[in-house]
Amino acid sequence: MSNSTSQLQRVFIKYGRWPSSSSTFDIFHYLLTDIWENGADPRVSQFPLMTGGPWPVLGIISAYLIFVKNVGPSFMKDRPAYDLRRLILCYNVFMMVINFYFFVSASIYTNLGLKTWGCTPVDPNMRDQEFMWKLLLIWFFLMSKFVDLLETVFFILRKKHQQVSFLHVFHHSIVPIDVWVGFKYSPSESACFFPLINSLVHSIMYLYYGLSTLGPSVRPYLWWKKYLTQIQIAQLIMVAIHCLHLMVLPNCNIPKAVFAIYLPQVVFLVYLFVSFFVNSYLLNGNGGAREVAGSESNSMKKQQESNGVVKANGDTSHILTAAKEEIVEPNGNIVKKDK
Repeated sequence: MSNSTSQLQRVFIKYGRWPSSSSTFDIFHYLLTDIWENGADPRVSQFPLMTGGPWPVLGIISAYLIFVKNVGPSFMKDRPAYDLRRLILCYNVFMMVINFYFFVSASIYTNLGLKTWGCTPVDPNMRDQEFMWKLLLIWFFLMSKFVDLLETVFFILRKKHQQVSFLHVFHHSIVPIDVWVGFKYSPSESACFFPLINSLVHSIMYLYYGLSTLGPSVRPYLWWKKYLTQIQIAQLIMVAIHCLHLMVLPNCNIPKAVFAIYLPQVVFLVYLFVSFFVNSYLLNGNGGAREVAGSESNSMKKQQESNGVVKANGDTSHILTAAKEEIVEPNGNIVKKDK
């Protein structure tokens, strides 16, 4: 055995169980899978994606980033934007309902969040039906973080590339990984503050996004758009305070290293969201970054009105001129055809 392997062996004997065989394959397998079970909760390993290391989760996030940064924009380069308003409406309604269900369930099991501020040690021997149901709910919460990634996919397919900011992509990429880590190593009520408050915030956000797809008649009632960012900032500040609280909580047998990992990430997200809010609402006053699904630019509206007649019900799908019929497609393209 080489000196480097011997040094690795001494390290892993100290912090975990070194594989019985010292072959390269066994060592490689140990580093990819077994070592991640050291300190992990054995009850969680029965759930999909939770056995061994985070490689399936990292694979999903990697595929997401490749699509967002390369494959998606290349695919849409010479294609018109897709009209996904109905699909997006269904998606927003589903996500609003599922997140509100998570919030209600978490509120019941954590006494409206009060338990999350106390010390609830991880007890691998607790396997009663109620606790296993709690673990299942957290696993579904983790799965919902992957469903959140579809929001960016919709942006790409609708050619809303300006919405795919660093803040948006970083936030969507890091949250599933953090939830995976928390679920695997700290499945207790003390770690459930983030799922509790995050599901509430997301139910409000998806309510807004769902209403925004209903058209111009609803927009006057969406004056509270800018408060969504403020709610997100308040959420992150509370999560940071909660992480710090658990880190310094005395005589509590919870994996505090998990929250020490979370804290700098949350602080960085606070910085990003505050910067976004200042630039979007205080300096530019443009009303935020997420555009209402199905809305049209002012220039397009002026072009439509100057080219022909807008129907009384607001339908601009068919606009007539003296010589040609101009058909405005749902994606905003104008096609001229002889009458």
